[in-house]
Amino acid sequence: MTTSEVHRMLRNPIYTGDFRCCGTRRKGSHQPLITHDIINRVQKVLGGTARPRKARRYAFMGLLTCAKCGCSLTAEMKKGRYVYYHCTNFRGRCDNSYIREERLGELLGDVIKPIQISTEIADAIAGVLRGSDVDARRVRADSLRCLDQRRRVVLARQDRAYEDFSEGRISQDFWTRKSVTWEAELRAVAMEEARLDAPRESVAVTGKRILELAKQAENLYKSQDPAEQRQLLETVLSNCTFDCGTLTPTYTSPFDLLVKGNQTGNWRREWDSNPR
Repeated sequence: MTTSEVHRMLRNPIYTGDFRCCGTRRKGSHQPLITHDIINRVQKVLGGTARPRKARRYAFMGLLTCAKCGCSLTAEMKKGRYVYYHCTNFRGRCDNSYIREERLGELLGDVIKPIQISTEIADAIAGVLRGSDVDARRVRADSLRCLDQRRRVVLARQDRAYEDFSEGRISQDFWTRKSVTWEAELRAVAMEEARLDAPRESVAVTGKRILELAKQAENLYKSQDPAEQRQLLETVLSNCTFDCGTLTPTYTSPFDLLVKGNQTGNWRREWDSNPR
């Protein structure tokens, strides 16, 4: 056994119950052969460090899946400075390619571009959303009026039936059966009223935040660090596949409508038929 092999063994955390995976040190389930204190002293003698390296959070890991086999893409450091992304090969060896983090960041920037819209388009969409809010309030008011009328009808039937029961015109059994039905209907009315009365954010208010993001999406992405870029991507993407240097994104709602609008140029149709 060579000296280098001995050094490599003495620096292997496997004997303390740990193991390395994808450049990070993790706790294993196997029985340790030596304590961390002993391995620490060994590292000092060897001139190394006993402290485990802090796990690195790669910017885009977990955001993409392999288009060829459906596995996740993972990342690893090469030559101490270059980060490459590749398929985990969890389902067996995959022939998808590697990609440098810098290049992947550029491609993901291209994924952001289709959701960016002009101020004029954003204002037009905002007008549609405000109209949706007005329509929603009108529908809610009409529904509440109908529910109130429905309650009045049920209560009137209950009152008349009770008079008939008190005066002996209907039997106890009939009164009991009808009472159960009417009480259930009144509970259903109350539940629907509670649902309609529950506080909810205006569509226009929610849409305003989305549109503000969409107006500056591309420029925002370019000005952010990788961690912030990741947050933006998590907001607008539900999935993104990688296939030998090509990305195929699936956008979350309503960013998918922004992409369709940019593709078709018919913004009003997209937002009129898909109110959010």
